[in-house]
Amino acid sequence: METKEKDYQKLKEILSTYMNEEQLKTIDKYYEYALKIYDGMNRLSGEEYVCHPLRVAIILAELKMDTLTIGSALIHEAVTLEKVTPEEICEEFSEDVSNILVSVSKISHLKRTFKNDDPDKYRRIIVGLSENPITLFIKLADRLDNLRTIDPFDKEHINEVVDETEKIFIPIAHRLGIKTMKSELEDLCLRWSDPKGYQDVLDKINASKEELETSLFKMRDELIELLNEHNIKYEITYRVKSVRGIYNKLKKGRKWNQIYDLLGLRILLEKTEECYLVVGLIHSKFRPIPKRFKDFIANPKNNMYQSLHTTVFGVDGKVYEVQIRTYEMNEIAEHGVASHWSYKEHTDGSKKSELEEKLAQFRTLIELNDMENNSEFFKNLQNNMTKEFIYIFTPKGDIIELPFDSTPVDFAYKIHSEVGNTTVGALVNGKQVSLDYLLQDGDIVELRTQVGKSPSKGWLKFVKTESAKSRIRSYFYKKEKDKSIEVGNELIKEEIKKRKYNINELLTNDNINLLIKDLKSEDYNDVCLGVSSLKYSPALIVNKLVDIVYPKKDNSIEKLLNNKEIKSNSDAKVLVSGYADILTNLASCCSPVPGDEIIGYITKGNGVSVHRKDCKMVDESNERIIDVSWNTNQLDKYTTNIKVYIDSSNDHLIDIISLATKSDINITSINNKGLIKNEEVYELLLKVKNKENLDKFMLDLSNLNFISKVER
Repeated sequence: METKEKDYQKLKEILSTYMNEEQLKTIDKYYEYALKIYDGMNRLSGEEYVCHPLRVAIILAELKMDTLTIGSALIHEAVTLEKVTPEEICEEFSEDVSNILVSVSKISHLKRTFKNDDPDKYRRIIVGLSENPITLFIKLADRLDNLRTIDPFDKEHINEVVDETEKIFIPIAHRLGIKTMKSELEDLCLRWSDPKGYQDVLDKINASKEELETSLFKMRDELIELLNEHNIKYEITYRVKSVRGIYNKLKKGRKWNQIYDLLGLRILLEKTEECYLVVGLIHSKFRPIPKRFKDFIANPKNNMYQSLHTTVFGVDGKVYEVQIRTYEMNEIAEHGVASHWSYKEHTDGSKKSELEEKLAQFRTLIELNDMENNSEFFKNLQNNMTKEFIYIFTPKGDIIELPFDSTPVDFAYKIHSEVGNTTVGALVNGKQVSLDYLLQDGDIVELRTQVGKSPSKGWLKFVKTESAKSRIRSYFYKKEKDKSIEVGNELIKEEIKKRKYNINELLTNDNINLLIKDLKSEDYNDVCLGVSSLKYSPALIVNKLVDIVYPKKDNSIEKLLNNKEIKSNSDAKVLVSGYADILTNLASCCSPVPGDEIIGYITKGNGVSVHRKDCKMVDESNERIIDVSWNTNQLDKYTTNIKVYIDSSNDHLIDIISLATKSDINITSINNKGLIKNEEVYELLLKVKNKENLDKFMLDLSNLNFISKVER
C-alpha cells in the first residue's frame, strides 16, 4: 500500500472515532480534490506532495477538529501553489473554505516577501494567523509536520524555519494552551538549534529511563492502593519531562537530581471536588515539599490550564510531581483552546468566544508593539506569551493574572487603560504601598484613581508587563502627536493669513482631500504632522492649496509680465528671467544676499518672492517656480539675519558691534532669544553687501573666544 493510502486510512480511522458517515463522506470529497490538485507534485524528499497535507490533517484530527478544518487542511496549499483560484474553491466547496485558503496563501506570500529578521514580517504573520482560528490551527499543524520532515533541506533554510518557529509558533501554541504541539515544536527546534545539547539530554533520559520508569511504577502502585482504599474512580498516567524542559533547567544551573518534576504522575478524576480530596490523601501519606503546591483550578492560567500540582517525597526517597485534574481539564491542558473548536463544541458560542478572545489578545499585542524596535518587539512578544504568572485579587474577589514582579501599575493597566492612566495610589492587603511595589501571589489590590490625572514616564522604569509599557508609551506618543498636529495646523493657518488668503476658502474638505492625495498622506492630521516635523514647510502646503483653488491664476511668466500692477523699475535688486522690471521681494524666511544661489516663486498679486535655493519653504517642483538672478548693477546693502551663541557670564555685545562696523556691516537690531545651555543666544538683523561680506563677518565672529557658534 502506498504512503498516501496508508496516511489516508490512518486519518479516516481517527476521524471515525468522532465523525458520522455523512461527515466522513465530506472528507472523502476533499481528499479526492487534493489528489487532483497535487497530482504529479513531489516534495524535496521525493515523496508525493499530497502526503504533507494528509499528515497535517492527521495532526488536526488528533485534536478532534471539525469537518471544515480537516477538509481545508487537505487542500490548504492549493491557492498558495496557484493550482486553483479562490473563486474555484468557493464554487467547489464554500466561501469559508476559500477564505481560509486565501489567508494561508497571504501568510506564505509574506514569508517570501520579507527578510527573515524583519519584525514587520512577524507582525503581519501573527495578525494574519489571528484573523481566523482555522487558519491558525492549520498553520500550526503545517509547521509541526514541516519540522518533523525538514532533514532534506539545507542548513540555512532549517535555521530560518527554526527561528520563525521559536519567535511565532511556539509562543502562540503556549498561549493557546496546546501543550502537545508546543512541547514537540520546542524539542524539534532544539534538535537543530543546539544538536549537542539536545543529544546530551536525550542520552541522560535514555540512560536513566529504566530506573525512572521503575520508580514511577512503584509510586504509581502506591497511589493506586491509596485511591482504591477510598473507592475513588480514577486513571493514572505518567511522563518524563520533555527534552526542552529538562534542557532549560540544566541551562539555568540545575543539577539532574534537582529537577523535581522530572518524574511526573497524573491522576485523572471525574469531578473537581475529588481533586482536592485526592491531594489531601496524598499529603497524608507522602510528605509534601513546602511551597511546591499550586492550585491552578481555583486560579486557572491565562491559557485556561487547570490542575492541582504537588511535589512529594515518594517511594525510594525520590521526589515526584503529581498532577491532579478532571478528564475535561486534561483535555484542555493537552489541547488548550483547540478543545473548544472540536466537533462536539463547535456550536458552543461561549467556548468559541474564549478562542476569539485569545486571538484578539494577539492582535492587540501586535498593535501595542508597533512602536517598538526590532529587538524589543521579539522580546516583548515572547515575554507576553510565555512567562509564568502570579494571581492577584481585586477587592471583589476577581482574579487578575500577571507576570512575576508585577506592580500595582501593571495591575491597573490589566484592568483598563483608563484605570492605568489615572492611577494615583494603591492598597495591597489593606496597606498603602508605592506604585513600584512588587506584588506577591494572592495579594488583594485596591487602586486609587483620580479623574484628570495622567501616567508618569517614570513608570516605564519599573512596570513589568509589556502591555503596560506599551500603553504608557502610547499615551505619551498620542499626547505629543496631538500637540504636533495642532502646531502644524496653526503654522499652516498663519502662513495663509500672512499671504492674505481666505482660510475658509483654502481649507475646505474638497481642497484638503486633493492636498492629501497630492502629498500621498493618510489624512490632514498626517499633513499637519509633516509640517510640525519640518517634513513640509507651511509655505509648501499653502502653495499647493493655492494651486488647487486658483489653478489658472498667476501660474505663468506671461501672466506676470502682463500684470501692470507688479511692474517695477530698472533699480530692481533681482532679475526675473532676465527682466529687470518685475516686482521682487527678498523672502524673510531665508534672507538671501548676493552670492547666495536663489530661486523665485510667483506669488498672487505680489510679484516674485526670492528665496535661497536651499530654503525649506520652497518646493522646486512647483509650477510657480521661476528662474531669478542677482542684478549686478545694484550696489545696495541687503537685509539678512544670523544667530550668535555667547558665553553668558560676560556682556560682549559691544565687541560684536565694533567688529560689524569694521566689516562694513550694519546691525539694524539685536534680539535676545534666551539662555540655552549657559549660553545667551542673540539674533542679529544685518545689512550686508553680499554673501562674501557676510561669510567673512561670520568667520571673524566665530574666531572670538567668547563665541561658541554662529549660524545663519
